[in-house]
Order: sequence, then C-alpha cells, then structure tokens
Amino acid sequence: MPATFSLRKTATATALALVALIGTAVVAQARPAHVSGNRIMDAGKHEMKVRGVTWGGSRFVPTVLGTPVAPPDISSAPNAFKQIARLGANVVRVDISSASNDDAHRLAFQKLQRLAKSRGLVLLLANVPLSVDDQSPWLATLASWFKKKDNVWYLPAVDPNCGQFDATGHCGDTESWIWTQSLNIKALRAAGVKTPIMVNLPQGSQSVAVNWIKALGDRNLVYGVHPSSDGQIKFKQSDAQALTTSLAAATKIAPVVFDDIARVQTTTTVDPLVPVTTARLKRTTRTTTDSLRWSQGLLDWVTGWTVIDGGGGAIVAGWDTPTPDAMSKGRKTLTAWGRVAASGYFAIGFRAQSGRNPGSGYPGGFELGDHGPGVRALQENLMKLGYVLPKYAHGAYDDATWQAVVAFQGYTRMERTGAAGAVTLAQVMRAERPVAKYPNRARHIEIDISRQIVMLVRDKGFVERTIHTSTGATGNTPDGDFSIIRKEINSWDYKFKIFLPYASYFYEGFALHEYPDVPQYPASHGCVRLQHAYAPIVWDFAHMGTPVVLYHSS
Repeated sequence: MPATFSLRKTATATALALVALIGTAVVAQARPAHVSGNRIMDAGKHEMKVRGVTWGGSRFVPTVLGTPVAPPDISSAPNAFKQIARLGANVVRVDISSASNDDAHRLAFQKLQRLAKSRGLVLLLANVPLSVDDQSPWLATLASWFKKKDNVWYLPAVDPNCGQFDATGHCGDTESWIWTQSLNIKALRAAGVKTPIMVNLPQGSQSVAVNWIKALGDRNLVYGVHPSSDGQIKFKQSDAQALTTSLAAATKIAPVVFDDIARVQTTTTVDPLVPVTTARLKRTTRTTTDSLRWSQGLLDWVTGWTVIDGGGGAIVAGWDTPTPDAMSKGRKTLTAWGRVAASGYFAIGFRAQSGRNPGSGYPGGFELGDHGPGVRALQENLMKLGYVLPKYAHGAYDDATWQAVVAFQGYTRMERTGAAGAVTLAQVMRAERPVAKYPNRARHIEIDISRQIVMLVRDKGFVERTIHTSTGATGNTPDGDFSIIRKEINSWDYKFKIFLPYASYFYEGFALHEYPDVPQYPASHGCVRLQHAYAPIVWDFAHMGTPVVLYHSS
C-alpha cells in the first residue's frame, strides 16, 4: 500500500473520529425544551409559545370502559402533520390510554414521533386514565418507549373536575387532584423524562391558583386551562375581562396554555352543601358543545392574550375528528373552523414568534398590495369597529385599508405603520369600538391631534366612524371648540394653488378636506387631511353648524 494512501486513510479516519466526538459533545450539551420561570424555552433557548392542534380523536381511547381499542390506524398522519405544520403550529396533541399498551400501538406511536420530528412538531401525548390505579405505571411504560426523544411531551389528562374516565363514578376534589398529579409527575421523571409535563388545572379552570402551582413542586410544568362556554354562543367582553383577571397572577410565574379550544366537554359540579359524612358527594353533570362562535371569540381573545399579554399559547381541537368543530375536511380542505384557526391564531402566533409568515395562504401579517381571505377577515373586524366601510371589505389590502389600519394604530397608540403585523392583528381581534372623549355632547366631530384621528360621534356618544388624518406639520392646527362654518365641494386654495375637494371649514382657513397624500404623520399646512375614500363620509356628516372639537389627548 502506498504511504500517501495510508496517510490519507489515517487522516480520514481521524477526521471522522473528531466529527463523531464533536457530534457527541453537542448532543451531550444540548438541552431539550424546558420551562424557565413563566416561559417555555426551546432547545435553541428561544421563547416558545404553544400553537397546538389535537389529532386522532378518540382512536386510542375506548369509547366504552373495558372494551378494547381498534388496531392503530395512523395512515392519515403524514398528510395531516404536514398540513398542521404548514399552518404554523408547533405541537400535535394525541389522546391515548393504557388500552393502547401493546406492540402494535407502540410502533404506531413511535412512528408518530418520527413524523412529528420530521415536521418540527412536538408530540404531546395526553393520557386519559381508565381506572384509579392505571395512570402512573402506564405513564412510566409509555416514557420508556421514547427515551431521549426531546420532541415528546406528556399530559396526564386528569380532567379538572373529574379525575377518571367515567365522570359519574370517579370524581375528585382538589386535594386528590394534587396527589394524583404528583404521582404522575414523579413517575414520568423517574422514567427519565426531561421535557415539560403539562397538567390541566382543577375546578373548571376558571382560575389558576398560585398555591396549586407551588403544591406540585416541579419547575418544568406547563399548566392547561379550558373554561366551559356553558352553551353560550358569544364570547363577551365580560368573559374576557374575567379570564384576564383570573390568569394575571399565574402567568407571571408559570406558563399557562389554553387546552382543547372548541371541544365537546362534560362539566361536573360538586354540591358543597352535602354533609362531608356522605359516602358520595352529590354531583350534577352537564355536557356542552363549544360552538364555533364561542370558539372564535375565545380564539380571538387567546390570540391577543398570547401575543400581547404573555400567555403561553393554546391547543385547538380538533384535526381528523368527527366533531362539528373539526378543522379539516380531508387532506387539503379546511372547515370553517379550520380557516378561522389557520388565518387567525396559528398564523399570527407564528408570525409573532418567528417574524415570518407560515405557509402559503396563512400569512401572519398583511401590508399594502396583499389580498385574500385573511385580508378580508381583517377588514371585516375593522368594519365592526367603525374603521372600514362595508364596501371596502373585499379582501384586497388597498389604500382605504391602509388608512383604516393607521387609524386603528393611532387610536390604540401603536406605531402608525399602516402594516398589519402580528401585534396589530392581535389588537384588532380583541379591540372594542372607539370611545369618544365627550360622549355626553350632541352629534359632533372630534379631532384628536395626538392620535391623528377624526371621530364622527352620534348622539349618546356612539362613534360611527374613526378615520385617519394628517394635521399641521408645524403643530399649527388649532385646539378648541369650533363648528362647521362653510362647505365647498371643490374649494380652491388661492395661497397654495390647489383644489381641496369635500372641504368643510371650521375656523378661518382651516378645514377638513380630501387630499392626495395622507401620511401617518402630521404633514399638512394646518388643515385636517382626509383620504379620498373617507372624505365624502366626513362631508356628509359635517352639516353647517356641526360642532368640531380639536384636542391633544394625553
């Protein structure tokens, strides 16, 4: 053998050995996703917000207690996981049970883990307990199937009200919940699980008690809540405020995730008036279906809560399930609920975290020139708030939409960019109609110079329309109470030699009028500029004598 070949062979072997050592070192130093304080951190040490989808329905859980489950069928998983990732999701929740404790299911679950990893997804195994005693030993067995698999998380699915599979037979109180969850957590950690464990909270998840978090002890926990709609068809502002209040303290010290939005759920309440000596406490069980309208309202709130208020994210039901709120009609088609989730929570959450848009059709932000159902949804939301006219809710991000977005950003005191990024979209989804500064005055026009907006206010303070404006570049637009003193449909400005369409004068030469350029900053000579789509609206509202109030808001 030639010496040069021998040296080359030796050098190659040495290089391969070094690569192997380096690879081993990297693997040894890598840390899986984990909880740090109130945030979930991924392996790259970046904050992770849960954007989850449930998949598989109840195929791995017996429909009747004691009956076997069908042989595992995961044939739809490859295409489903591909589309779920394309929506901008990062977690797939799969409900399982100890009825799936056999080799066929082990191989199927391991394939799901590999499919999830290939798509950059976390596989969240939510175990439904079938008896009082089967959960912890089965969880330890399950964990042994996924040793050192960092994309597998676990959820011991003890219902917040009823601890076991049969809701009418095995319900637990808070103390038994803490005891059961502690055993489950210890079993998983003893089996070598280093990834986050998710636990759903008791008492209907209406609040997150800080003492429950402390009682469990483990610092690598994610907490799940799923309040019931109780058959309501709307998510009211009072509901949103109550949830915000109940979650505020907990989200400062632990990650809190909304679990299973839009599910069919059973709620069991314990009658506290029954004497403690009674062998079995009196319980009332009620099954409710979270309707699309409730779910969409809640999803809108969750989007804002996640993107703006520090919430830990959400898991949306349900992919590949027979429920009315299924997300997918098949391999390529989304349901109405699926489209709401895709263009809303998933897309916006993905954009907020990564700064990029997810797959085609589900952008997490819009700007001038964009078009599609997501733009239409934005326009419809702005229309409900009084920023967009109905005729402009057509799905194309035109100048009228740009002006409406700037008006919204001005009113909410955001940076006025005209682009609807993740934070703007989240704010739009949770916003209420603007409120006049002088609601007790009769029909009038308010011009907030600080926010660069014009508000058309009807009787009783109802803000009919909020419109972006550009006032004096030098700050010379006057403050004070005025009224419309002159109206000219096409007024000629002798000083600046330009026509001013739809001019409504309120003080000397100062007017509200149409102008070709209405930027997101003060740029006029002192007048109140209006874009051409909105100038006729103001003209029609501004009758002779209509009060006009100009002010700088604090």
